[in-house]
Amino acid sequence: MMPQLASPWIVVHDLYHTYMPGTPFACEALRGVDFELSAGEAVGIVGSTGAGKSTLLQHLNGLYRPQRGQVQVLGHDLSDPRLDLRQVRQLIGLVFQRPEQQLFAQYVGDDIAYGPRTFGLTGNELRERVRWAMDAVGLDFAAFKDRLTWTLSGGEQRKAALAGVLALQPQVLILDEPTAGLDPQARRELLSHLEELRSEGIGLVVASHNMEDIAILTERVYVLHEGRVVLQGPTRQVLMQVARLRELGLDAPPAVAILDALRARGLPLPANALTLEEAEGAIVAWLRERELQACQICHRR
Repeated sequence: MMPQLASPWIVVHDLYHTYMPGTPFACEALRGVDFELSAGEAVGIVGSTGAGKSTLLQHLNGLYRPQRGQVQVLGHDLSDPRLDLRQVRQLIGLVFQRPEQQLFAQYVGDDIAYGPRTFGLTGNELRERVRWAMDAVGLDFAAFKDRLTWTLSGGEQRKAALAGVLALQPQVLILDEPTAGLDPQARRELLSHLEELRSEGIGLVVASHNMEDIAILTERVYVLHEGRVVLQGPTRQVLMQVARLRELGLDAPPAVAILDALRARGLPLPANALTLEEAEGAIVAWLRERELQACQICHRR
């Protein structure tokens, strides 16, 4: 990995972005957005369709330059016209929502090798970089390096696209709807690999409609609505605000919704479970307590 810089890694301040400015079709996508990612942190971005999530993500690796406001990424000012954006894109990896649009080479190994090859890697060094990236996402090097990219399943495409970004050894991964369209098994595998990368110190920025993904992967979350940040804070604190999320057109994480429904039926379950695993633990603990109480009553009789 690249040497880690001092915190914060990403700072966005008062960022505005308008599509087709100066025309009758002008659309303001971001309105004074502030955002920050500290070293090694995992941050979520949620919001309904059109809230500005993808536009914000594409500012973080220089696909868009700031029209107004500031974007600082790992010590680089993206407003500086002299900045070589290749430096930023080597440090900040962006995985798009539809990986089949990100894969372009005929063979999987060649697609993953493209990025490091453009930065001068060749021979055994390039081969080992590709092997490392494929291992990191759970694609067997021998089995997949010569596979035709168009023969991959949806989950394998997502892994190959992620491996292609990881091959550059970025400090931060930006993921737009990383599990969209995946079957449950492929989703679990991808989330597991992302959690492992996070444990190795890679920063994550995850935009998703899937609140369970946000609950599992992130520590803090920003909620965008009509181009503005309307909520932010620790993930557990923000995603527990069920009524507010619904006002913004968002669903609560499944675990929160399930326990809310059970409490509405009179079950004295805790209100702090955020993931399905935590909800299962809370329900099992309550059932065991009920069983113990029943045993005590029977024993007294």
